[in-house]
Amino acid sequence: MQREATVQGEVHAAETDTQALLQRGLDGYDAVVVEGRSPTLVVRNLTLGYATFLMGYVSLMWLQSAVSRLRGRLGERTSLKRAAESADVAYHDRIDADTAAVYEMAPRWTRWLLGGGLLSLLVLSILVGVSRPVLVLFTLSIPQLYATLTVVIIGRLGSGRAVYMAESITQLADDRAYDRVAVVCGDAHREAIGEALRAREWVVETHKSRHPLRRLLA
Repeated sequence: MQREATVQGEVHAAETDTQALLQRGLDGYDAVVVEGRSPTLVVRNLTLGYATFLMGYVSLMWLQSAVSRLRGRLGERTSLKRAAESADVAYHDRIDADTAAVYEMAPRWTRWLLGGGLLSLLVLSILVGVSRPVLVLFTLSIPQLYATLTVVIIGRLGSGRAVYMAESITQLADDRAYDRVAVVCGDAHREAIGEALRAREWVVETHKSRHPLRRLLA
């Protein structure tokens, strides 16, 4: 039997797209697989660039987690994990590469260029006399900007993360004998993951994010 995957793109920390998946229903799926990784931070070569990347990554993940907890306390919509458990569908959220592997997917020259560009902007802001509150805010946001732009560059220059996640999904299906899975991932990875799964002989259906931010940036 040929395996089937439904790939739902999403805007992280928003619920519009996971709710779209739930509206279509989880009947017939063996598992729900969500883009994510182990909370353990992997350090193989601690450089200034990687330390900055980790600081930005951790703060962004903390913010995303805080938003999710707030939604839970406000009693908003059913979470995807709880919905999967209620439907007796397996739930997995650690298919992405570890932090060190992701960082290394960006070519070294892009990391140098990005870091140098942000540092140059900081120096220029000091020289032109930008107000202190703005300067402090920009300085504090450098790790988040560096982490976010590094991930964007990785997606623009290649499909390394998508291939990694497709391989993780396929290995998971091999190990657990899954025939049909629902995949939730960042909308930027949606088509690349779909293509990588097709290359591994999956039948794939993709759904783009319906979030207003995605349409704005499209």
